[in-house]
Amino acid sequence: MAKEIILGIDFSRDYSQLSYLDDTGKPKSVSIGTENNYLIPTAVCFNSELKEWSAGDEAINKSHSENSRLIKELPLLFNEDTEENVGKIMTVFFAYLLKLAVNQCNGRLIKNILVTVEEVNQNVLKGIKEVLTDLGYQKDDIRVISHSESFVYYTLNQNKDIWINKVLFLELNEYEFACRRLEVVRGREPHVADVKVEDLSNLFDLEMAKKDIHSCDRILADYMDELLKKHVVSGIYLSGAGFYLDGWQKTLQTICRNRRVFKGNNLIVKGAAYGAKECFLPPTLDKYLISCKGRTRVKITMAVEYKGKDSNITLSNIGDYWYDATSKMECIMEKPTKAVFEIQDLINHSNDTFKIDLRDFPEREPNTTRIEVDFRYVEENKFEITIKDLGFGDFFESSGMTVTREVTLQ
Repeated sequence: MAKEIILGIDFSRDYSQLSYLDDTGKPKSVSIGTENNYLIPTAVCFNSELKEWSAGDEAINKSHSENSRLIKELPLLFNEDTEENVGKIMTVFFAYLLKLAVNQCNGRLIKNILVTVEEVNQNVLKGIKEVLTDLGYQKDDIRVISHSESFVYYTLNQNKDIWINKVLFLELNEYEFACRRLEVVRGREPHVADVKVEDLSNLFDLEMAKKDIHSCDRILADYMDELLKKHVVSGIYLSGAGFYLDGWQKTLQTICRNRRVFKGNNLIVKGAAYGAKECFLPPTLDKYLISCKGRTRVKITMAVEYKGKDSNITLSNIGDYWYDATSKMECIMEKPTKAVFEIQDLINHSNDTFKIDLRDFPEREPNTTRIEVDFRYVEENKFEITIKDLGFGDFFESSGMTVTREVTLQ
């Protein structure tokens, strides 16, 4: 029986792409129609007269017929209430992608799927998993990550001389002009791979670049010159239709000095395949925590005493998806006067301590107050801790009292 494949999907607003792990464990992009054509229009078409659905290039072609409706920018539909047929639209499109992948791989079955999107939220995560489970895949065989994470996975699988210092990823397409900046913070394990994203649409957009590439070239060269004075950068990736325009001479002269520069449109989808490798096969990057938008950027601990020694219990670690970063614990307090917590910022090498006042809890004998500590993020940069008095078995009933503290991260 042919070996099953592990598939990476870049599900973007303009184009989607496919990549799978070959027999050597390296990502291989899926060409569509002709060699080196990796871009699949993220679009679905419905012909109301024929009751016919189509996807990708076929959808674009058939959209010119009468009674046809073209639906584009599909990832946005997960966050909107204006489209009634979201489930059907997504099923048509993902079924089309999976068929392309199977055909490219000579009929080999797909075992695991990792989908990368511009930004992960609960709606996107839930929607993609529902679509793929409806298509017959198990939830444990599905992962959804952000483009920033794909960038990390791709970069860390390259030669270390590329990411020995910071790495930049510039994307200029129809919907986005952004710069992702990766810094690998090494020291005591685990290491931290931190990605920050800067929106550059205030400089110019793709349409401006098409009309006046020379002005945009000067603007970007000046911006990069200032950026590279502030940061030591060893590698730069350029992606998107904008960087395939002719006329970036000044920018290239600026960024190519003493650093590696690459151009290509399939970095993110290859990063998805590398990410799938980490998720579904024995990991090789388990010494690294990924910190980026959508993931927690700090470690939260609570001070406790264990076996007569001061210690800390982790409530949330760096690199967790913020909407999954929840924990609940119980402990017995010697005196219910305060609970002490610490915010550890491993990237900026800083620690902040805060306390929650418990003096309104009932006074009891030492070590006869049991509390429940409930931790959760309410937003990406805001968490909440609720402490509840549980009493002490048959000796003291719970007072039912709770204290809640909300903390906003800077």
